[in-house]
Amino acid sequence: MTKKQPSMRSRLFTAASALLLLAAFSACGNDTETNPSDSKNTGTETAAESAAPTPGDNHPALQLEDRDFGGAPYRISCYQEADLISLYTDATNGEAVNDAIYARNSMLEEKYNFKIKIDSTEDYSVQNQNVSTLILANDDAYELIYGHVVATCNNAISHLYKNLYEVPYLDFTQPWWPAQSVEQMTVYDKMYTICSGINYRQLAASKVLFFNKDLLTAHDLETPYSSVLDGTWTMDRLIAATKGLYQDVNGNSERDLDDLYGFTSYATQNGFLLSCDAQILAPTPDGGREIAVMSDKMVNLVEKLYGWYYESGDVFLASYERDKPDFIANIFGGGHAVYSFGHLEQAVDFYRNSDIKYGIAPMPKYDEAQSSYYVFACPSLFSIPQTCQNAELAGFVLEAMTYYGYYDIIPAYYELTMQGKIADSSDDVAMLEIINDNLTVSFAYCYDNWEGFAHLLGSRMNFTQKKGSKDMASMYKKYEKTAQRRLDLVLDGFRDIE
Repeated sequence: MTKKQPSMRSRLFTAASALLLLAAFSACGNDTETNPSDSKNTGTETAAESAAPTPGDNHPALQLEDRDFGGAPYRISCYQEADLISLYTDATNGEAVNDAIYARNSMLEEKYNFKIKIDSTEDYSVQNQNVSTLILANDDAYELIYGHVVATCNNAISHLYKNLYEVPYLDFTQPWWPAQSVEQMTVYDKMYTICSGINYRQLAASKVLFFNKDLLTAHDLETPYSSVLDGTWTMDRLIAATKGLYQDVNGNSERDLDDLYGFTSYATQNGFLLSCDAQILAPTPDGGREIAVMSDKMVNLVEKLYGWYYESGDVFLASYERDKPDFIANIFGGGHAVYSFGHLEQAVDFYRNSDIKYGIAPMPKYDEAQSSYYVFACPSLFSIPQTCQNAELAGFVLEAMTYYGYYDIIPAYYELTMQGKIADSSDDVAMLEIINDNLTVSFAYCYDNWEGFAHLLGSRMNFTQKKGSKDMASMYKKYEKTAQRRLDLVLDGFRDIE
């Protein structure tokens, strides 16, 4: 259904591209006004002032026909303010990402004569109930739903959303649609929900590796840049890079928050499962899915992670709770780990104003034979309601907003992530390009409803700071029937939708 995207593009590799991010913002708007939502912790509020590119600069023209939608509203529902402000702002404020969003939306609204209307609830269960009630009542209330992963997918198999392949103007062969995500979310030649470059949220949510450049230098170690670029960045290479780096910094003979570790991570994070292409569900010849979790690769990977996390002494297993002293960003940001798992948005939220000099790399492959990198990123998902009467408006605007998001908003987010120093960080830009080009969601994760194997290291293997289990065979025997029932329900939902 899709053509493979190139493994890496070069739209920011030239000095001209980097400088373009600092070009004067020429779209109309009141520069003295601010968006009241900016006071929230959205991942953009700490940005230094920087002008956004003008929409349409430095990329090919969008191949969409001229349309006049007669001032029609383009109504979007989302469930949290962070999602809302990544799609819409009503004023410029001098911050590049915000202003790129404003410029994109204003230009499209004027050119094609429609008006974006967007609301949020800050509670995905409330949003989901509202959306479901409206659709079941045959109410044409929205052109686009931006919803919680689990709720969205449950709605999809309840026949509430359109098959996106049948929506006019959407072209999933284009590079602004993440090809691996499109492939993952297509079942029986149907796709009812997808991530999109319409905003920066999928990139921000991506699971990546951070590394402390000064600590690497202090230990006479190389950055992973060359390994990533030549395709040899693997699990074994990462584990080897963290070996023997532990130091009892405070000299109390105990492994604690003050010490130095080779790596820090949440024990239950599943980014490695996807980056190593250890499949939970595998495609079947008829376009469906089947449980594939008991592969040799998965068994070996779980055992490898268990030994690294609990037996090597090289890893600090951190908390995922932001208010805890052992929160992962506090460990890495405080200089207590050479490498760290994280979400890309943590660079903006925690590291860009810290004292550490950090780099970013994709999560590693399983081995060098793996054909490409896979970057797990599963934020909210986009869908179009079955009750949407103006499918042409819905598809046209989504395609156009995604196109300009890919070329204008994502590069602005690169600049934000790399502390406004893209021109001096060509290696880091290359890493961000690879990460963005290989973003993917996991069908198993999205449609799991906590009943299958998608949360393998958490609810199934109980990987916690108390170690849990690495016995895959016993785990599989215990949960196989529950997982199969859920998968059957999901596949039936795709078969039944017309």
